[in-house]
Amino acid sequence: MEHKMRVLRDRVYSFIFKFVKNPQLADDLTQDIMLKVWRRQDQLLHGDDMNFYVLKMAKNAVFDHFKHLSREKAYQEEVWRRMQTDSNFTEDQLFGEEMELRLSQLLQELPARQQQVFQLHHDQDLSLQEISEKLQIAPNTAKNHLFRALKVIRTHFKPELFSMVICCF
Repeated sequence: MEHKMRVLRDRVYSFIFKFVKNPQLADDLTQDIMLKVWRRQDQLLHGDDMNFYVLKMAKNAVFDHFKHLSREKAYQEEVWRRMQTDSNFTEDQLFGEEMELRLSQLLQELPARQQQVFQLHHDQDLSLQEISEKLQIAPNTAKNHLFRALKVIRTHFKPELFSMVICCF
């Protein structure tokens, strides 16, 4: 019986190793199967049926192993995706708040009329014509105030951030 178990173990190991390509893993899976066979040796049929049954157990062990790896990989990818999303969201939120604070401080340094024109144009989406009517100034004057305010803002932000700051404020 001991010789038969050794031969069976070698067959199981070879079968599993063909798929997993890892000697340690193949040995671990083989040991698990052989332990099950040893515990059930009285219940198992002897001969070819036993070989078939044990190889079927090996096949199932390989399938289970790869199914487990697949689930683990999917889980890791989902965790990574969520970490990236959460991290990006937090970074974007902090970055947005910082940009908003910098822009707000910068606007406070502008002359009062430039502040008014900028805020009416960006906060209330008023056109230059509407701003000039509301503030009772010439449309060209409103345009000049807006141009000067934007020029100051542009000098304090990198070009790639300027459009983001202006559109989001």
